[in-house]
Amino acid sequence: MVRLLRVKRRRDLRRQRAQFGAVIATLFIGVALFGATSDAYRNLNASYRTLYADLRFADLTVTGGPVREIARRAEAAGALASIRAVTDVPFEVDGSKLLGRVVGMPSDAQPLVDRVQVLSGTYLSPSRERGVLVEQHMASHFHLAPGDALRILGPGGWTTVEVVGIAASPEYLWPARSRQEVLVPPGDFGVLFVPEALAQQLSPSSAADQVAVYGAGPGLVSELSRVARSGGSLDVVPRSEQPSNAALQEDVSGFGELAVLFPILFLAAAAMAAFVLLSRLVRSQRAEIGTLTANGFGRRTIFRSYLGYGIWAGLVGGVLGAVGGVALGAWITHLYTSAISVPITVIRFSWGTPLVGIAIAVLAAVLAAAAPARAAASITPAEAMRGTTPATTGGRSVIERLVPPARALPGRWKLALRNIGRSRRRTISTLVGVVLSLVLVLVSWGMLDTTSILLSRQFDTVQRQDAQLYFAGGPATASELSAARAVPGVAAAEPAAELPVSISDAGRSYATTLLALPQDTTMHTFLLEGGGTGHLSGTGLLVGKALSGLIGVSSGDLVTVASPALPGPIRLAISGFLDEPLGTFAYVSLPGLEQAVGTNALANTALLRFAPGADRSEVLNRLQAMSEVSVVVDSRGLASSASSLMGLFYVFVGVMLLFGGLMSFALMFNTMSANISERAGEMASLRTAGVGRATISGLLTRENLLVTALGIAPGLLIGYLLAAVFMASFNSDLFTFTLHVRWTTLVLSAAAMLVVALVSQWPGVRTVGRLDVAWVVRERSV
Repeated sequence: MVRLLRVKRRRDLRRQRAQFGAVIATLFIGVALFGATSDAYRNLNASYRTLYADLRFADLTVTGGPVREIARRAEAAGALASIRAVTDVPFEVDGSKLLGRVVGMPSDAQPLVDRVQVLSGTYLSPSRERGVLVEQHMASHFHLAPGDALRILGPGGWTTVEVVGIAASPEYLWPARSRQEVLVPPGDFGVLFVPEALAQQLSPSSAADQVAVYGAGPGLVSELSRVARSGGSLDVVPRSEQPSNAALQEDVSGFGELAVLFPILFLAAAAMAAFVLLSRLVRSQRAEIGTLTANGFGRRTIFRSYLGYGIWAGLVGGVLGAVGGVALGAWITHLYTSAISVPITVIRFSWGTPLVGIAIAVLAAVLAAAAPARAAASITPAEAMRGTTPATTGGRSVIERLVPPARALPGRWKLALRNIGRSRRRTISTLVGVVLSLVLVLVSWGMLDTTSILLSRQFDTVQRQDAQLYFAGGPATASELSAARAVPGVAAAEPAAELPVSISDAGRSYATTLLALPQDTTMHTFLLEGGGTGHLSGTGLLVGKALSGLIGVSSGDLVTVASPALPGPIRLAISGFLDEPLGTFAYVSLPGLEQAVGTNALANTALLRFAPGADRSEVLNRLQAMSEVSVVVDSRGLASSASSLMGLFYVFVGVMLLFGGLMSFALMFNTMSANISERAGEMASLRTAGVGRATISGLLTRENLLVTALGIAPGLLIGYLLAAVFMASFNSDLFTFTLHVRWTTLVLSAAAMLVVALVSQWPGVRTVGRLDVAWVVRERSV
């Protein structure tokens, strides 16, 4: 008996190979995505951990305050500590000026903490007092090699240094200037590792030393952080909040989220496809099942036989997906680490991932097959002989009753409307297929739309300047601003103060960037949380909305603002929270800040807007040529660089969109094919009554398109809500991903579903056209 059922199963699989192939394809994609994202997540974490251990990446970095006391306590507890000078100063490389960072290091040996990996050339040497190591991203952008020279602007003027080597640093795997400026183009920011003595010479007198601690557990990190804050340290950064590491962990955690969310969606679609296919198979084989039961086949035997369809599909799809996931995971890891120049790439194979993937695929397929198998086992010979009775009586459809004008439709359209309600089970399964298909497409497409729209919002609405200037003499003077305004192509120039600050309250602090602007600034739009725009007034602070949860403050609260650029800590009140896509910045009016500090010489930069139609490159070149200007930042170039830096995200989500489209087609193909094959007898009856093939095909097409159209609205709604959940999972103080979907995306997604429904039914319609009426009649008479 069992052998006979196996032969039957093989024949069924061969006869409906396209439909089962679609189920296997959906399972393959779901398992491959699970394996790829899981392996990439694990590999990236392993790569970072290995590099961090090899180069002793700091567990805690403290700037200013009792740095020597912190170092002493760390060493007493068995940890390692290094004290160094770190300062941001202008660089000049082949005529290009940028705001760079100098990091002091021992010239005779690698530091105890935050070592570097020399990729080419040599390490620093005591015999080469002006020899420097260039961080790899800066070296790549400016094509620097050992033996090249560049200039650094310090308190004593420009100093020429020689490149002795190119190095990778765990602090700058992602070249972030600060926690708020993680999307900085290499051409606007670079890092040099220089002998400690040279770093001290290049640092202004107000610069504070920095201590880096390695080998400190959570308890010691907490203890040292308390000592630092109570001692007035300007910045206390545990490893989790270090800018480069925080940005990379955002991506890694994103892989972790996608490793769960996307496979769930895809495997749910696969289970739905398997359920529809097997349910229709059981209904079409009622007579065969009744015959088997009448000939002594037990219910358990029949149940196991039909459950075997799901097990077979799950095993094939799961095994293929597991193999594909391993290869795809390794490829994603290599792509990612090479894109951001991680010098160590760890690829580890774990049997757990493919085995879990196969188990999930089999489980999804078995759950989908369980209900149809149970239905098959419960069919009695008597029920099978009675055939299938109509689900409803005749009469007007629901749409005709609710929408009276529909009663005037041509007879063919009314027949399609009434067929929708005649088999509610078939209609509901088709609607679910449409909804799932739209969810798969809209989640990926919505992520692409959101990223594009938010970048545009940040760089077109929030940040309205075209360029930013830093001056060689320190504070921006009235004469320097006038000179900048006089450059042809410059329409406006405003003074501003940009300061690294620590905002603290009740023992909790957050390091960010404070921007002080004129009260009537036209260079920045302040988008308030909850809607509307705000303005700078008095000494009130406007801050990113994430700060509320980070240090537990509300509007009206007084907070302490400390910076190495200020004479001492000041107290300012929070006047509102901002909804900005990138970062958690703080803003205050320039007059208000000067009043709070007691000086009117805080402006250290200028924001410029160009005249409409001005040649950007020409204006930027003229600004670079000004002797009083040390650095020119192309703000619009920053927007382009931010888009390019999101390239990997676009590629990954684009792959998800492609897979979603393929799975949508497979799901719709199965649903439509099952709809048509289930009604073979119906079609044969119409053919014997003289109805032409074209008419029958038209009826099927109208019905399928109507059901698809009914599923579009709930599909778009559910897809939008799930996309919002996906995007919200990436929110942090670095990024605020509020879902934005273009109306064109909704329209195109809806149109795509109609096209997919039309195309996916084509094989079934062809089958109807070639239907052997005599064979169908004989089969129904058995």
